Amino acid sequence: MALPLRAGAAALACAACIVAFTTNRAPRAHAALRGDAQPLNVVFILSDDEREDGTPVMHNVQTLLQQHGVTFTNNHVTTSMCGPSRASILTGMYSHHTGVVENFGDDSYPRFDTASNLAVWLHDAGYDTGLVGKYLNDYTLDGHNVVPPGWDDWQVMDSVPEERYYDYTLDENGSLVHYGDAPSDYSTTVLAQKAVDFIDGAKRPFFLYFAPVAPHLPAIPAPQDAGALKDLPPLSDPAVNETDIADKPWAAWHDRSMTERALSYTDQVRERQLETLLAVDRAVGQVVDALRAKGELDRTVIFYTSDNGFLWGEHRLGGKIWPYEPSTNVPLIVRTPWAIGGTVDDEPVLNIDFAPTIAQLAGVTPASPVDGASFAPFLEGRTEPWRKAYLVEYLGKSELSQGGPPPFVGVHTSRYLYVEYRNGWRELYDLRRDPWELQNVAFDPAYAKVRASLGTLLDRLDAARPHSVSSS
Repeated sequence: MALPLRAGAAALACAACIVAFTTNRAPRAHAALRGDAQPLNVVFILSDDEREDGTPVMHNVQTLLQQHGVTFTNNHVTTSMCGPSRASILTGMYSHHTGVVENFGDDSYPRFDTASNLAVWLHDAGYDTGLVGKYLNDYTLDGHNVVPPGWDDWQVMDSVPEERYYDYTLDENGSLVHYGDAPSDYSTTVLAQKAVDFIDGAKRPFFLYFAPVAPHLPAIPAPQDAGALKDLPPLSDPAVNETDIADKPWAAWHDRSMTERALSYTDQVRERQLETLLAVDRAVGQVVDALRAKGELDRTVIFYTSDNGFLWGEHRLGGKIWPYEPSTNVPLIVRTPWAIGGTVDDEPVLNIDFAPTIAQLAGVTPASPVDGASFAPFLEGRTEPWRKAYLVEYLGKSELSQGGPPPFVGVHTSRYLYVEYRNGWRELYDLRRDPWELQNVAFDPAYAKVRASLGTLLDRLDAARPHSVSSS
């Protein structure tokens, strides 16, 4: 009998055991778990379209965050698209439960439950809450000058598109303020100062959600960063401009190799995106300095992550949405007050885990059901039962002609990625043998039993979905 999604996920979690990793931590529990009367502050920094391999160019992220916390190398988004992922971050639910499956239109922000999400839960528990930067795409469908419930300080990109570096409008607590083309108007610079201003004025405890638009296209670096990475070595990945894509179900749609011009453009996109992260890195330094100056650094947990990844020519593709690793695997670094050395964790954590994790750190019970689970114990090196598998999905209306995939749902395990597209396509990758996802073995007789097993697992995880995927 098929299990409902939440029950199936719970059963999988209970069946798994976390492998302990070596830590070097102070021997005390964090505030929420030890019953401290003074809850922890939380700073959540969310970049836009940053792949897992973006942080090596970020000195402050490495020295101020990585060296004082946990780096999660196996962090994935369940839907690789800005709006759906951000809705999942704030609710702890898959996009098929939030209803936010697109960036724009009826299936985007109008489906988001503004009455019950992380900001509301923390605000109702006494947290001073602030959002600085990008919220959810198309949120102005509710009207301009409208501050959603749960936010005490609202400094949000109002322009459509929201991903602007110059010539944009901020909704500053209900007042629309335009910024121009001067170097001082560079959006990451402006937003970083507003994040600092929130910290300076916040009452304890506080929750800051800081979401600059970098490195989203058009990826315009700050003036001092333009050309800083011009000597960046080429991306070393055999999947870039993949030689043979005959095994890909969409091969006929993109049957020619990338031209030299296309490859050069992709290299330029990569360079510009990484250069925009240099300003984000400075912002991280400013946030840490502000917390230290306020005397709150040792009471604050800082998350650094992204809403989705980005393809730089892997499989002859660019952009996101696709279920491949560069599209779904994003950075996650968590600085904690109790860490005395950086550690690494390779357990699979997801964007749907952030809301329950932050809620537990704050000592708050989510006011609505969540699909994710709290990984707060991992931040202390504690072992907990954990998931062995999870869903990846895209349930929107993208067209191949626009560069995106048809709707799909898939299951990701420690070894395999199996994807069923609504139009009948199938993909299966053995990530242990083929981490670059070069060989689709969905129809290889040697993997017939594996595919059948993963199909059954996918059916169990997918049982509660309102939008079923056709079988073939």
